[in-house]
Amino acid sequence: MLPATPIVILGEPIIELSLVDSTNIYAMDQVKQGLASSGSGYFAHFQTRGKGQFTKFWESEASQNILLSYVLALERANPTQQFGFSVAISLGLYDFFNSVAGEETSIKWPNDLYWRDRKAGGILIENLLRGSEWTWSVIGIGININQTEFSKEVPNPVSLKQITGKSFEPLELISTLSKFLTARFKEWELGDLDKMLAVYNMHLYKFGENVKFKNKNIHFSGIVKGVNKQGQLIIDQGIEQTYNFGEIIWEI
Repeated sequence: MLPATPIVILGEPIIELSLVDSTNIYAMDQVKQGLASSGSGYFAHFQTRGKGQFTKFWESEASQNILLSYVLALERANPTQQFGFSVAISLGLYDFFNSVAGEETSIKWPNDLYWRDRKAGGILIENLLRGSEWTWSVIGIGININQTEFSKEVPNPVSLKQITGKSFEPLELISTLSKFLTARFKEWELGDLDKMLAVYNMHLYKFGENVKFKNKNIHFSGIVKGVNKQGQLIIDQGIEQTYNFGEIIWEI
């Protein structure tokens, strides 16, 4: 169990922004200037340089989707628990989307939200450390809500509107999303990573299936066996191999 921390509810308050370069950049700047309160969420109607994993950008039409970053003060948490924290956020996002889009929702390692074989959202967590202390976390979340046309450069996108045939008000959905994330955050504080990781793997994209991957210039296939406590993807290629973030590319 983690040391006791002040009660935090994600999304209280939500700060609405018309235009930013990136909600993560904006939120991190608020933290560094001492202007952020733990639990706050920064929602943007449009961002000019939305951040994705590994220097990628997040593409989104204005006022159509959820573009949101939460900030959390984590001064009593150990930096070694960062992967467990990531699991909690992924599960919270899964819980939210599954509640609206249904059972074909999954978590694609390391940071994507999928529906069937299509990407519905993504997570970018950026942590602020002071020496060996984990002081703040900025949780960036992008979810396709009402957008139905995407750039050809975006691989296999899908939105809630395309799945359900309904239009939604992104700001109203954030209230529900925040509740699911808060519940998983509190579960993470209890420190039972084994339990959370078992649920995470239960909802892992392509779990138990044979999938093609690329490692540098080498193409290979293997059965997805799950993700371990170190955050590595386990792939059975006759023998089980583990891979870190950024080492392999999915070739779906």
